[in-house]
Amino acid sequence: MAASALPRGELTRNAILQAAHDLFIRQGYHGTTMRQIAQGAHLALGGLYNHFPSKEKVFEAVFLTFHPYHEVLPLIAAARGDDLAQLVQDAFQRMRQAFKDRPDFMNLMFIEMVEFNSIHARQLYGQLFPQGVQIMQRLTSAYPEQLRHISAPMVVRTFLGVFFGYYLTETAFTPAVPLAFQENAMQFFVDIYLHGILAATDVS
Repeated sequence: MAASALPRGELTRNAILQAAHDLFIRQGYHGTTMRQIAQGAHLALGGLYNHFPSKEKVFEAVFLTFHPYHEVLPLIAAARGDDLAQLVQDAFQRMRQAFKDRPDFMNLMFIEMVEFNSIHARQLYGQLFPQGVQIMQRLTSAYPEQLRHISAPMVVRTFLGVFFGYYLTETAFTPAVPLAFQENAMQFFVDIYLHGILAATDVS
């Protein structure tokens, strides 16, 4: 639906969320006031309170609206590969690109963790995690002989753990670290996720 076709109340709400998002990213949660959000949305302060009773409720709506799961879950569901290793690598690459396109998300995530003890994230992941498990089960069902007997929820959790380990170290340390820390990093993370760090041993 075109923005001009949206009801006025929804247009106003969208303007509030966009203004609040930009302010939270630029100034942090405590550095942003409801008055600044209202000014950014071209509203009187009372008009803002007609939509949201508190700054926390504004942040909650921003977090849920701008969370990249809207893009990430369909991207993972579309992952393809001739074998399980290629499938995992394709899913990893798709997530990497999605988060690269949304550098704001980690700022929101850190606000969520530090200021709100991840309460909104837990509510959201309670809804999303089952969807992720279903997607992973469907993707891996084509390669049953290639996967160890690990529960689907743990496959998803470890995949996310490896991905965010990669993403955080990539974001925090590159390019200030030696080339050896950066070169083919994504491929190493995927390879270690699939095969571990221990050398294969001949037990025959």
